[in-house]
Amino acid sequence: MFKKVLVATDSSENAQTAVEYASKLLKYHPEAQVVLLNVYKIPNIREYDAHVSIENTLRRRSQDILDKAAGVFDTQDISVEKVSLPGDPGQVIAEYARENGFDHIIIGATGQSQLGALLFGSVARKVTQLARCPVIVIR
Repeated sequence: MFKKVLVATDSSENAQTAVEYASKLLKYHPEAQVVLLNVYKIPNIREYDAHVSIENTLRRRSQDILDKAAGVFDTQDISVEKVSLPGDPGQVIAEYARENGFDHIIIGATGQSQLGALLFGSVARKVTQLARCPVIVIR
């Protein structure tokens, strides 16, 4: 049963497919609460003014990503909550799900090569390792 679903999204094609999957899933579980989450990573910059400017830009971009994803649900008259957080995406997604009692996470696969995932890791892979609830990974 889907009661509280976290949909992690970014600007990738796979993330958009995950959002569409979640919206279709809700046709069968209309009572489910859905939260869209975008996590933006802030680069380590020492200059304060540059850091604030970059963080503000990343926060606005994050909101734009969430607004676009929410549009999929708006067409079906499904209300969703939008959350934008800074940090390491894989870790923040898993922690947010755990701290807020989500029973499922839906996330898009990165689509990067196996070598790239091995060397650099992937957000979806990290979420599946850290999450304490089922994770649906969409390709």
